[in-house]
Amino acid sequence: MDIDKLNDEHGLKGQLTFIKGKGEFPFISIQNKSATAIISLYAGQVLSFKPHSEAEDLLFLSQKAFYEDGRAIRGGIPVCWPWFGSNFKGCDLPDHGFVRNGLWDVVKTVAVSESETLITLRFKYNPNRADCWPPIFILELDISVGESLTLNLVTHNIGRKTLYVTQALHAYFLVGDIHKVAILGLEESYYFDKLDNDQQKYQDDIVTVPFEVDRVYKDVSSELTITDPIFNRNIVVTSNHSKTAIVWNPGRNVSAHIVDLKPEDYKRFICLEAGNVVVDILAIQPDSAVVLTVNYKIQPHKLINQSSQ
Repeated sequence: MDIDKLNDEHGLKGQLTFIKGKGEFPFISIQNKSATAIISLYAGQVLSFKPHSEAEDLLFLSQKAFYEDGRAIRGGIPVCWPWFGSNFKGCDLPDHGFVRNGLWDVVKTVAVSESETLITLRFKYNPNRADCWPPIFILELDISVGESLTLNLVTHNIGRKTLYVTQALHAYFLVGDIHKVAILGLEESYYFDKLDNDQQKYQDDIVTVPFEVDRVYKDVSSELTITDPIFNRNIVVTSNHSKTAIVWNPGRNVSAHIVDLKPEDYKRFICLEAGNVVVDILAIQPDSAVVLTVNYKIQPHKLINQSSQ
């Protein structure tokens, strides 16, 4: 993509600029009166969001992340679509879908105000994938950067058959110490434990992360909160049209073998993902669309009952 052309067509003076990022990928750099943000057009991925009032970024981004065509970027908010998890049997396509491994187009950029910037990206149907992924679609991502960060993922079925997808916004949140955080809002819910043959289990208390976790919670609340006493903040994740939430941290042993993470990086992030996965498969009729909306907001840290941890 031509950076000069992108700036001519979609740049916003004093607020949004296209730059050449790592791996020569085109990045969007945003600085308005509320926050700064970095978005990669490769993968349509928010890599950074930092309100001016905060000392730390909302998002974790690995210093060892790959910026190479065909490889996912470790950190930020990857878009997992049209499937979450392992790829389809017999298809040479990556886990978590193919839209996080390709370039997205810029549809529009809007200075909503001096404090809010809106970007719309689009990933279009590629006929070269027809052998393993025949449905015809248009996928759009609206990104609103203001006092909070909002992502709006819209799947348009422009084909003649029902389109079946699973999806997730795979957010990596930066935390002070994984062993000190807790996730509120998943109490009294059921989850599939990916580390125990997908056994269904019951979450009777708040979620803490003393070791590796990989869970898919079903029928979840629309609002979940990560408490982070080290950074003195709570991260509130509010989703619409999402029935499942994924909680993931690789723990010490697995993290040591992930090539695009430093061995101690597991202490510095928690993945809390909003989506429609496992039992929550979306069936999109022809000439129809579905929307997944997630808002990420940072609030001052509030104490919770220590006996619950």
